[in-house]
Amino acid sequence: MADGPKRKLRPAQTIREKSETAKTEKPKKKSRRSVIYGSIKKPFQKLGKFLNQYKAFRIIAKVLRFIGRIIVPAYLRNSWKEIKLVTWPSRRETYRLTVAVIGFAIIIGAVVASLDYGLTRLFRIIILGH
Repeated sequence: MADGPKRKLRPAQTIREKSETAKTEKPKKKSRRSVIYGSIKKPFQKLGKFLNQYKAFRIIAKVLRFIGRIIVPAYLRNSWKEIKLVTWPSRRETYRLTVAVIGFAIIIGAVVASLDYGLTRLFRIIILGH
């Protein structure tokens, strides 16, 4: 064994200590560009830096953002954000799940059809006497 210095492990933070450090940390502010351009900011970053130097372009950007909020309802904007967060299944998983759903539907359909047929025969015998 090496006789080097031993490492000291820091004790784990308690919940109280975590909440204290969370209170003292400043919340992260969104940059102006990310608010203006939203999800399509990458192609426009350099252009945004250039245009942001001029006051007239900042005013135009605010007007366009306001018009965009009027034209595209909040429901559609929020739906688009949610769709980007979805983890889609692979092709193989999709195939397996589709086959499972179709098989389940066929089995349940057969059970319901047989119950319907059996109850129809039973009621005809009881009510009609056939």
